[in-house]
Amino acid sequence: MITSLLSGTTDHNNMAVQLSFHGGVISGQVPEDYRQYIEDMRSGFTELDAAIADITPMIEDGSLDPTQVKAVFYSLYFGVESLRGMDYRGIADCFVRYEKRTRTVTDADGNETEETYTVAVPIDSLPEIYANLESTLGREITYENKANASEIYYRALYGTGAPGEGDSFDQWSDWTPEQLADLFYDLPVGETGSEAVQIALDRLGDPYSQELRGSGDYTDCSYLVQSVYRQLGVKLPGTAAAQGKYCVDNGLTISKSDLAPGDLVFWSHKVNGRYLNITHVGIYAGDGMVVDASSSRGKVVYRSLFDADKQVLYARPYAEASKTASASGFVSPLGSGWRSMVTSEFGGRTDPVTGEWAGHDGIDLGAAKGTAIRAAKDGTVETVSYGTTGYGYHLTIDNGGGLVTLYGHCSEILVSEGQTVKAGDVIARVGSTGKSTGNHLHFEVRVNGTAKNPRNYLP
Repeated sequence: MITSLLSGTTDHNNMAVQLSFHGGVISGQVPEDYRQYIEDMRSGFTELDAAIADITPMIEDGSLDPTQVKAVFYSLYFGVESLRGMDYRGIADCFVRYEKRTRTVTDADGNETEETYTVAVPIDSLPEIYANLESTLGREITYENKANASEIYYRALYGTGAPGEGDSFDQWSDWTPEQLADLFYDLPVGETGSEAVQIALDRLGDPYSQELRGSGDYTDCSYLVQSVYRQLGVKLPGTAAAQGKYCVDNGLTISKSDLAPGDLVFWSHKVNGRYLNITHVGIYAGDGMVVDASSSRGKVVYRSLFDADKQVLYARPYAEASKTASASGFVSPLGSGWRSMVTSEFGGRTDPVTGEWAGHDGIDLGAAKGTAIRAAKDGTVETVSYGTTGYGYHLTIDNGGGLVTLYGHCSEILVSEGQTVKAGDVIARVGSTGKSTGNHLHFEVRVNGTAKNPRNYLP
């Protein structure tokens, strides 16, 4: 129980949530440090209640949801060493928008004047709330934080977990297509997609159940996708939201106009705190049809591609398995669609930071923050640097024979110096650290210390 809670997973223990939110006697069998976490959370909730009480008189329409505020706070801070010095009012302010308004005031003599005053407007948009929190707290609110907050909210109110997956949720429209603007890649279409469709069609009529998925013929939407692609040698996570995030992180997403049989379609039907609030996934079968495990129909079905306004992501997961190395043993560090991602070429260019003409020893590949960066060739990690200028967070790999590859501006480095890697191993994630104007990978190939054009090496 304690390991689950402190690791930050969504499987929060109902007892701990109930004790934090609703009080009660903490069992004497609970370890002292864990007891302290619960008591600290209770104290934090008292401070949040006071902050909410200060804001409430400024609200003209609606109200703040204290359970939502506390659930987000719990997901961010349960288990931290200390909550001292916390800006509780600043956190509560992230859930409202302040506006200046005017009203007419009449004095005792009947004279009317215009008065300006401030109102607090509760924010309904979770993305806006989380953006406010990131700005106020100076930290990233992760996908896991958001999923945990949603889970905690439902456990605090109803004693059960948050709604999971399905196509029967109520409509909502909080996601924005702009989030996907940089997530389209030119991925090759292969026979694997048609094989995926055939395997999925063989399961038509199988019963739907989240609780029983994997036993007998029972399945839900994400388990159907996972099991189909497992048979084709592609390993995907176990939930629709996690599958969507995996495809984004690994450069496997495509545009709707490029949909081909075997591609995945992701829907977002309800705010749930998960990645892009994804609640459903299906396998595109071609000709405007999809195969999916439908919660509303209670079985695996073959039907028209539905709810276009709620489709948030499209992906080709088998492209991961089809990546091949060039004759020289190279693979692309960002997937087979790397040519469409080039934002700056090798050689001379106008420096995007200084505006002056300068040499450029590699190519820049634009991609979303967090996208997986893979080793372009077998080798040994030579250097790992967490600099704040120049290349920013970057690493080099000694690929042997005088050849070295460099990966710059990373948001995270996942290997250490001296570590042996294989071509295709995930070694870092895309970022914008150092001298950078946006999220991208700066990729170099050096032979005996001389920079070479990476285009001549990548497949």
